Amino acid sequence: MSGTMSVKMPGRQVALPYSSSSQAKAPLPFSSSPQHSPWSSPQQSPWASPKSSGCGTPRGNTLEIDDLYLEGNFFDPCQLPLKSQLLQKMRMQPNALVEPMRGGIGSCNAGMWILRDSSNCYVLKLVRTNSGLMGPPQPTESDKFAKLCRENPGIVKDPSLSFPCKIFHCLGQGGGKTHDLVVMRQVTGVRGSEFIMQKLHTKQVQDLMRILEQFGAFLADFHARYNGMQHGDLTPANVFFDQARGRFTLVDVADLAPRNPVIQSDTERFTGSLKLLSHFYGPDLFMQGKAQFEAGYARRTGMPLRTA
Repeated sequence: MSGTMSVKMPGRQVALPYSSSSQAKAPLPFSSSPQHSPWSSPQQSPWASPKSSGCGTPRGNTLEIDDLYLEGNFFDPCQLPLKSQLLQKMRMQPNALVEPMRGGIGSCNAGMWILRDSSNCYVLKLVRTNSGLMGPPQPTESDKFAKLCRENPGIVKDPSLSFPCKIFHCLGQGGGKTHDLVVMRQVTGVRGSEFIMQKLHTKQVQDLMRILEQFGAFLADFHARYNGMQHGDLTPANVFFDQARGRFTLVDVADLAPRNPVIQSDTERFTGSLKLLSHFYGPDLFMQGKAQFEAGYARRTGMPLRTA
């Protein structure tokens, strides 16, 4: 592709089968509820590390559901005795490190940590389970992941998705549960919004356009593989790209669902995000980026893609 572009810079265990921050404070009370922007670029990515080469599964080919028992009112996996219980259940080395994440952690999350030893690296996300305090009870994030796993064999092993390999129910002294700890492999690459910024800053516009076209093809393949299932919030902030491997990964995938005509499709959401970013980086990002993204999608489907 050729052309120019103007840029403005600113204890129990259940197996489900399948086949395929701000800096968190220690200890972290369950009542904390920090917010974040989907366009933020955290100092440390909550999902990926350029040096990460992927992590092994806790055990075999299963989404494991287990319990963590808490001795107090605070959840802090960096401190004993919770840390030793976590490492044992994850079958990791006793000297494994648990570190709180930096950057926004989300209004529905109560904390995020990195768990790593010499061979494995995971992202830990503490999520609230009492979202139905007002109105009818809503499915928890863990419920959504379990349902997706049951209905879509192979989804847990799909390298294009950051899907949990283990979920812990966090139980207090009275046996009550208000949180789950979701464990995901740390993916490789750079967050899409940051990647776009880097490419524009270094004036690698043609390279960026080529990669946007590749992402369109990737998304078309994803939709075909899952019968049109939609991500639900497909912005550059929820896409990681590993340029060395030419690999895209979608994160925040708990809300994968069939197409809802009332809600924006993935293609509409993504091109709308490009338009929003173009307010900062110049209108050509939207015009050329949208054209290349749609061309990549159409190349896989054999049909022209039209988005607003």
